[in-house]
This record gives sequence, structure tokens and C-alpha cells, in this order.
Amino acid sequence: MAGNKNNGLAYDLSLFEPEAAAKPSGEEQTSKTKADSKVIRLETEEFSRSQRRKRNPIVILSVSLLTLVFAAVFSLIVYNYVVINELNEQILDANGVIANQQNLEAQYQLKIDRKLTDQKVQEYAEQKLGMVHANSAQKQFVSLTDGDKGEVLRGDGRQSFLGNLAKVFHI
Repeated sequence: MAGNKNNGLAYDLSLFEPEAAAKPSGEEQTSKTKADSKVIRLETEEFSRSQRRKRNPIVILSVSLLTLVFAAVFSLIVYNYVVINELNEQILDANGVIANQQNLEAQYQLKIDRKLTDQKVQEYAEQKLGMVHANSAQKQFVSLTDGDKGEVLRGDGRQSFLGNLAKVFHI
């Protein structure tokens, strides 16, 4: 069997006896309790006062301001996400409208192409408007590059370096 930690010493039950029991005289009691007792007794008012946290108004103010700034930034972030989502929904709606209009344009273009063939346009031009096909005698080609000349004019009275050099050598 394992040995007892107290090695057989008995407990001092006198510590648990009520204080009203046999008290020695005043001086003997104070010296005896000071020597025997290692318990420090504090008054409850002093104890509660010492246990309270010391509040620094600067720290409280800075933490409050930091909390307000954090809440404001968080609110702005949430608001921006809401605005972005609303704008994305509007963009999607506008893209849907554009796609619908493009489909209608394609449908109408097909209907126009079916009704207006080249032959029908030619018949209308000949019968209603009195137009005829142009023959080779009526065609005249114009050349825009023949005889075009470019000339640089200097109206400021100054000449270039090469012009001044030519004057020096009388060329």
C-alpha cells in the first residue's frame, strides 16, 4: 500500500472551531494568530476597490473612436456591395434588352431580304423610276493621281538651312 503524504500526521481541527470558543487574552491572541495564521484578511471595501480596473479616459475614447471607424468602414463596404449588385442587375437587364433588340433586327432584316430581291429592285427601278443599266459609253473613269503636284510654300520669309547654303554658293 502506498504511503500517506502526511506520514500519519493528524489534522489540526482547531482551525475550524468557532471563534467564540476559548479565547486567550488579547495580547496572547494577537501574537499567536500572527505567528500561526498566514491568512491575510482584507476589508471588503478595500478589496472591491483594489479589484476594480483603473479606467483611462484616453484609452476608452480611442477604443470608442476605433470602433466607430471600424463600423463606418464596414457599413460602407456593405453599402458598396449592395450598390454594385444593383448596378450588375441593371447591366444584366440592359444586356437582355440589347440581345432582344438584336434578335428583332435580325428577324426584320430577314423579312426585308425575302421581300426585296435584286430582281424586284431592278424591276421597280426600270418601271417606276425609268432607270436603265449604264452601258460602256456612259461610263467615264476619273484618275485622281495623274497630274497632281504638291508644292511647299513658305510664307514666313525664313529659308531652310539648305536654302541658305545654296545662296552662299550661288546655285
